[in-house]
Amino acid sequence: MIRSMTGYGRNEASGAAGRFTIELRSVNNRYIDVQVKMPRGLMALETRLKKAVQQRFSRGRFDLYITRNENGEKADRIALNEEIAEQYIGMLRELKTRFSLQGEIDISLIAGGQHIISVAEARDDVDALWPLLSQGIAHASDELDTMRTNEGAVLVKDISSRLVVIEGLMNSIRSRSPVTVENARKRLNEVLDRIVHDQIDPLRVAQEIAVLAERTDITEECTRLDSHIGQFRAMLSNDGGEAIGRKLDFLLQEMGREVNTIASKAMDAEISQQAVDIKAELEKIREQVQNIE
Repeated sequence: MIRSMTGYGRNEASGAAGRFTIELRSVNNRYIDVQVKMPRGLMALETRLKKAVQQRFSRGRFDLYITRNENGEKADRIALNEEIAEQYIGMLRELKTRFSLQGEIDISLIAGGQHIISVAEARDDVDALWPLLSQGIAHASDELDTMRTNEGAVLVKDISSRLVVIEGLMNSIRSRSPVTVENARKRLNEVLDRIVHDQIDPLRVAQEIAVLAERTDITEECTRLDSHIGQFRAMLSNDGGEAIGRKLDFLLQEMGREVNTIASKAMDAEISQQAVDIKAELEKIREQVQNIE
């Protein structure tokens, strides 16, 4: 089944370990790239969070947002280092005695001492939180995958309609091809007439014949283009869940080469215009394919 690389999924994960909002957004990208934004207390889970997304999808740029729903960040803890406080107070008393200093050693003086009172960052039990977050990511991924699948169906419909347009233009080119051959034959006859009257070098005739043979037969190019379109359609109907965006892009390149060759061989203004129209449709298809996983 064809999937777009654009989607969004959301889940509210709640349990005894906490309550979180999990959002997963994706856009097109050549490879898979996962970026995570979350409370700093969960940083130890970053690798596991990325892997959970990477195991589910094969291509795209993913932004995973995890928000704690319980009063924002988990509260930090104020810690008192009693050992340093005792040493600090003892040192102040010793200074006061040794130098006969005036004044009292009060709380304001002690509180200013470094490392006596510190703020300890609150740490989550990430192993306890992981089952909850893992389940939340799975549900958000399901929702995102549904959106990617639905958009993929829209892309397939648009691309299929453009392939029909291309096939119609190819039919016109085939019907026009015999006319171009006949026109080339007339030009050759004109050359032969000049030979009779102007005694033009026979080598020139041989060159004209070579040009005629080389540039007017587009049968092989048309056949290969038909084959590419058939392969393209087969991939679009693929139900194996395989990521095919890169393969489709390669086929488009090959189709473009065949169209260019047809235009250069035909030496016909009408066929050249139809080739331009085909290339315009191929470019529109390419824009859609860039968003297919």
